[in-house]
Amino acid sequence: MTIDDELLLELFKPDRYGKIGKDALIVKIVGTRKISYRLEETASGFQTHHEVSKNLFDQRESELYKITPDIIVSPEWKAIFPEKKSEEIAIELENDVHWDFGQSLRQVKKYKRKFEDTRVIIPYEYERFAPLYKNEGIRVWLWQAKRKWKCLRCETITVNESRVLPQCKNQKCKNKRRDEFDLVGLENADFNEYE
Repeated sequence: MTIDDELLLELFKPDRYGKIGKDALIVKIVGTRKISYRLEETASGFQTHHEVSKNLFDQRESELYKITPDIIVSPEWKAIFPEKKSEEIAIELENDVHWDFGQSLRQVKKYKRKFEDTRVIIPYEYERFAPLYKNEGIRVWLWQAKRKWKCLRCETITVNESRVLPQCKNQKCKNKRRDEFDLVGLENADFNEYE
């Protein structure tokens, strides 16, 4: 499992049918449980660029773009009335393992071409970047959680706030090999909007 996978489970707390479960943290982000969601769905469209040339003719050039937001949230009524104006929300979920603000910003700006309401969820430790997203008209949510690491030698679960693998808390084992731990869940996950 990856931290992204575990964060998705915390966001939706899905029941056995994949529906949004009780205490799902996505409710804090979108404001209701009456939604449907799609993960990693590719959407596409055309963006037209206008250029004024020396001979004063307006040149137009269309460019096909493809985007794949981590999460697309739709109100439940969207399935009943698909012709109504889209009120979908595109959400990009960022982890703290391979953080790259510039790449993240470029992605969410592409999402804004198709989804008027685009949001990003970033780790609390990168809160200093939140004003830069807000400047671009993107709502920012911050996440924090403790990771649960399972030692593959003794199967002891060690809870750690850091992304760095811990030493096994079992006094007899004391394993600290990076390749002998699996991420098996999160504890005390929390999502809050940056104001």
